[in-house]
This record gives sequence, C-alpha cells and structure tokens, in this order.
Amino acid sequence: MRRAAPTIALAALLLTACDPAPGPTPPPSPTLTAPATDTAQLVAAIRTAIAQAPSATFTIDASLGTTGKSSTGALSFDGQTCNLTMTFDGTEIRVLGKKTYTHPRQAAIPGKPWLGTDPDNPDIYAQMAAAAVPLLAELPDLGRALTEIDRAGRIVSANQTTLRDQPANHYRLEIDAARAPDLFPEFAQPPVDGKPAPPVTAKLPAELWLDTADRPARFTIDLSPGFPPAAADAAVKGTTDYRDWGDPVEITAPPADQVADLSELIKKIGA
Repeated sequence: MRRAAPTIALAALLLTACDPAPGPTPPPSPTLTAPATDTAQLVAAIRTAIAQAPSATFTIDASLGTTGKSSTGALSFDGQTCNLTMTFDGTEIRVLGKKTYTHPRQAAIPGKPWLGTDPDNPDIYAQMAAAAVPLLAELPDLGRALTEIDRAGRIVSANQTTLRDQPANHYRLEIDAARAPDLFPEFAQPPVDGKPAPPVTAKLPAELWLDTADRPARFTIDLSPGFPPAAADAAVKGTTDYRDWGDPVEITAPPADQVADLSELIKKIGA
C-alpha cells in the first residue's frame, strides 16, 4: 500500500485540481547513546535497560572443541538472576536461578523424564551433578555475563556500528578470570602429585553489541584460554543473538514428581 500511495494521490490531484493533504510525519530514527567508558557504567546501563523489558528470545551458535552446536531459547532477567530455556540436539534445558533441569531425549528413570541439579546442596555428589551441566547452557546467561564483565572485565575499545541493519554500540572486552576465579569453576584443575592446582590466569576476549535502548543484541565470548591446551574441549566459543525484548516469556520448573535427582544417579553409577 505504501508504494501505491503516491500514484493514488497523483490521480486525486489530477481529478480535483486540489493539493493533497500533507502526509504523516515519519517517526525519528532511533539514535544511540554515547558508548560507556568503563564496565561499571556499561553494566549499570544494561541492567536499567533490561528492567524496562525483562525478557527476550535468543539463538546461540557455539563451538565446543571440534563440534558445533546451535540452539534457540528464551530468557527472563530480573537484573540479577537469569532464567532461561533452550533446546539443542533434542535435549531441553531449563535454568531457574541456580537450579538446572534437563530433559534428555531418553529418560534415565521411567516416569521421570527430567534430571534436576541443585548446587546449593552441600552433598559432594550434588556438587558433581551441578558441575555436569553443559557449558552450552551457561553461554547465553546474561546474569553470568554481566557479573563477569562487572567484576573481571575491561573495555578494550568501543565504537558505533550497525548489527542486523540496526544501529548498535559495539564493545570489545577482555575478561580477566584471575580477578574472579569463583565465576569460572570450569577452569579449575585438580591438584597433581599433592601440589596445589595452578591459579586461573586466563584472559578471555569478548564482544558486546547494544541496541539503541542499551539492551544486548549480541554477545560473544571465547573461553578457550581458560582450558588446558591438551583438553579435548579446549576450544569453547559462543555467539548469542538476543531479540524480541519485552515479549512475554514463561519459564517454569517441571513438576517435582517428574524430576530425578541427578546426584542420586551419580551415586548409583559410582556404587
């Protein structure tokens, strides 16, 4: 209809010899704020922006060693905690705060299609179960990403560009895992021959694109420097694209009677 409008207006002008009414004023183009100059300012702006539209959908492309993984999902974020759901290779994962629920293609226990973990449980097997959650589920977690940037990151450079044909502030970041090793349990190495494990010293390159409302549009991070070079999964990289900020998202825990405790399964396997 927009293409036809000039033709219709011209025909009306010729028939009536009257000037057509002025058209509506187009809305102003979205503009970008100036890029943040430090990570505290950057993270504060993002948290404020997300509070106005605390949910989104996302797609993620990740490389884990020599294997590529792609997934779609949705998240909700209250400024501190990110709840999310995602599916890859026929497996659904839901993360609600610190708890994770996994629905594999084949149930480990008849009648209980979900496996649950709780890292707040002090039991050593519960801690092992929590550590077994796929790293892929952590990559799109905005709560984790913003905490890492805030506590261990620095801005290497910032510029204004476009992403998906929209204006975006683009940041190149460096995240120093040594400044917050508790945020990177996947990098921990066990003691060898009674000697203490070496400290985490990895510096992780990351990039962040924000839309005109200061909401994340894309986040990439390379975790590879934190793993031993000889590790089979040493190359761990993820690119997450966020869309549809503010669209309703509902993420709930599965019914309790359908959830098997992953730590109990680990105990049985180890018995």
